[in-house]
Amino acid sequence: MDAWWNSLAMALRVFYALGIASAALLALQMLALLFGLGGDHDLDSGGDLHDSGLGFLSVRTLTAFFAGFGWTGVVAIEHGLGLTPALILAVLVGGLMMFAVFFTMKGLYSLRASGTLDYQNALGAIATVYLPIPPRMKRAGQVEVIVQGRLCVVSAFTRAGRTLPNRARVRVSEVIGPATLVVEPLDASGSPNRATGDIS
Repeated sequence: MDAWWNSLAMALRVFYALGIASAALLALQMLALLFGLGGDHDLDSGGDLHDSGLGFLSVRTLTAFFAGFGWTGVVAIEHGLGLTPALILAVLVGGLMMFAVFFTMKGLYSLRASGTLDYQNALGAIATVYLPIPPRMKRAGQVEVIVQGRLCVVSAFTRAGRTLPNRARVRVSEVIGPATLVVEPLDASGSPNRATGDIS
């Protein structure tokens, strides 16, 4: 394996690295999504397309772009194309992958029955940050939380004095709109973290 990797040109190494890492990450994201949809769980955005975390430049669409970009570059160079044509082709295929994932996810979200959700039922629930949440109610981020058996991606603020990063575990403490939550960070034990600037 080392001999094979060392024999590759630098451009081909970059394409392979992007393709392998992005494809693995995309597969994990889709498995996590399917796991969340398992059994009685449905996928719900709790709002419009922007609120659902499905803006065109989302984690999933960017991962899809780099997966398509990386593997297309590998195939193009392995078949004798120069670096510039390979880059152009990789960008085109990556863009197509980006659109494909965007519209696939948009279709899944469009199947929801959002009118039956009451986000008061999310109070006290443990959620996961999907898009980072700035501190002290400055701006909304997004969290993934199960409400009434559905995996929802919902706009969320925090009163904490620090940014809550992607994948951080939080607890829903308030509902301040039809589909907007206020969350507080958890410490390692799963209890609300009151020592990091939270304002109750």
